[in-house]
Amino acid sequence: MSLRCPDNLAVATHGDVMHNALSERKHLLHNRMQYVRHMTDPAERLRIARLRAGYTTGKEAAEALGFPVSTYLSHENGSRGISAKRAVTYARKYKIREQWLLYGVGEGPGTQQTGETAEVINIMEHLDPIRRSEAVRILRVLAGDNGA
Repeated sequence: MSLRCPDNLAVATHGDVMHNALSERKHLLHNRMQYVRHMTDPAERLRIARLRAGYTTGKEAAEALGFPVSTYLSHENGSRGISAKRAVTYARKYKIREQWLLYGVGEGPGTQQTGETAEVINIMEHLDPIRRSEAVRILRVLAGDNGA
């Protein structure tokens, strides 16, 4: 059933939307925890990064990072958000981009940019424009590109 607003715009009711939704989507709409498990959120990305880095447990990773185990586990299970400062630490340790960890933007672990390449990208993204152009010039010289 649609409702008419004073300006003659139709507004779909919950019943209209649910009638046309696929049964799989209906289940996700009505079961938030199931939906969350299907989403990739920062906690899930942190877990993926930890596993790709070779740590089998969150406790093992927390101890290697020097973080309290309870803090690390609360980041990984999603009960506590990941601060920008911690994201930088995780990104460096796991050789991932903090933008990927926090927002899912860019390439994650196991993709082309790993190790030092990922670190250089992270450093470049934090430089102001003038320092960034200086860094690019230096990298070109180091690479043997004399046309810099």
